[in-house]
Amino acid sequence: MESFTKTREVVAPKKILPPVVPPAIYIIGYNYAKNVEQARAEAGPYPVVVMKAASTVIATGESIHLPATATSEQIDYEGELAIVIGKRAKDVPTESASEYILGYTIANDVTARDWQNRGAGGQWVRAKNFDTFCPLGPAIVTAESLNLANGLRIRTWLNKELRQEDTTASMLFTIEQLVAHLSKSNTLLPGTVILTGTPAGTGKQQDPPAYLKSGDSISIEIDGIGVLKNTVY
Repeated sequence: MESFTKTREVVAPKKILPPVVPPAIYIIGYNYAKNVEQARAEAGPYPVVVMKAASTVIATGESIHLPATATSEQIDYEGELAIVIGKRAKDVPTESASEYILGYTIANDVTARDWQNRGAGGQWVRAKNFDTFCPLGPAIVTAESLNLANGLRIRTWLNKELRQEDTTASMLFTIEQLVAHLSKSNTLLPGTVILTGTPAGTGKQQDPPAYLKSGDSISIEIDGIGVLKNTVY
């Protein structure tokens, strides 16, 4: 066995990896009142749930790829708080849901709006499942390090222009409610990621709509967690 010696030398990482390799990724839609209003949608009694494939995950600093074959001219950003499950969860009561959470990170629920609206039969899965459409990072932060009770400020910048700003206190369904609700139908395995919904201000909601294009830089910041930053090409 090789021996190691502790030194004071600081070495920069060659590459930052995603903070988790999730066995499943759940997406919650329409979870902020202003976003529901701007989308001209209607909030229901249960969360809207979609899923992403593991192949969508990239780390902070990596690039979101514009589809080359199943082309889209309406690639959109969605800055979100992401829950990371820490232990196997099934039929979890809302009041104890926090016990099953490892921590939190930042997500960008990248979506091809044209595939969402007309290119995939009106459902959302294809639109959200292109490769690189789920940036995660920069790290997982435990609840003890965050002021969740008062809400975390979430902001999204596109090329240094502020596009989204709200706090997680505005979520229609709480973190605990989401974990409990999902665990009623599915066993949430350790490492499962839950995207908790996006605030108003997506590209689709701009006037006129403004979608991602090659060369863009998209940054999402959540208080206490850091900044998730990705380029587009």
